[in-house]
Amino acid sequence: MRISWLAADEIAAARQALTAGGASYDDHFTPDFASPAQPEGARLLDWEHIAEHVARAERVSAVVRSDGLEAARARFGGSRTAIEAATLAAAAHESGELGLDEVVAVLGHEIDRLVFYAPFLELLVALGREQVQVERTVATYEQFANAYAAALATVPHGGERIGAVRDGLADFYVSVGRIDDAEALFERRHDEDQGDVAVALSASRAFLAAGSVSHAVRWLGVGAQRAAALGRDELAARLRQKQERVRERLS
Repeated sequence: MRISWLAADEIAAARQALTAGGASYDDHFTPDFASPAQPEGARLLDWEHIAEHVARAERVSAVVRSDGLEAARARFGGSRTAIEAATLAAAAHESGELGLDEVVAVLGHEIDRLVFYAPFLELLVALGREQVQVERTVATYEQFANAYAAALATVPHGGERIGAVRDGLADFYVSVGRIDDAEALFERRHDEDQGDVAVALSASRAFLAAGSVSHAVRWLGVGAQRAAALGRDELAARLRQKQERVRERLS
C-alpha cells in the first residue's frame, strides 16, 4: 500500500543518512527531530522534510515488525503527525484490522504534502459505507479536501492534486445521493479545468453509474461542447453519439 509521494531513490537516500554510523531512526528524535546531513552526491530539495517524513514512517514500521501491531498502536496511536498515523493505518490494513477511526485520524491531521492520501480516501469511503456512517464520512472528506487545498495551494503541481481530491469528492457526492452538491462541485471543477473534458467525462460516468441518467446526458453534452471548443471534433462527435444512446434510456 503506497503511502508516500517520495520516489524510491529519495527514500533510499533518507534511509542511508538516517542509519549512518549504526544510528536508529529513533535516535534522531531528542525529542524534536534532528535532520542528518544528506548523503554525499545527493541534491534533494526540502531535505529536512524528506528525512523527517522517512524517519517517522520507518520508526513506526520498526515497532510493527519487532513487537507487533498492538505495540505500535500503544506507542503511536496518539501521534499528531500524518505520516505516522498513515504508516500505522497501513499496517492495520495489511493485518485486516483497520478501523474507520484510524482512517479518519490520518485525514484529520495537519496535511503533509509528502503523504499519498488516495488510498486513505478510498478506505474512508469503503469503511464509512460498511459501517453506515455516511454523514461522518462525507464531513471528513469535505474537511480534508478543504485542508488539502489550503496546504497545497502554492506547491508546484499542487493544483493537479487538489483537483483530483475534489473530483473524488464530487464522485462520492453522487454515490450517496448528494446530487446538488455533486453538480455544484463538478461545475466548479469544469470551470477550473478549461483545457480538457476530463471533468465532464468523470461527471457523466459517476451519474450514469448511480442511475441518474438525465444528469449523465447533460454532462455528455457539456463534454461535447468543451471538446468542440478545443478543436477536438472527433471526440465531440463521439460524445454526442453516446449522449443520444444514453438519452434513449429516458424514453
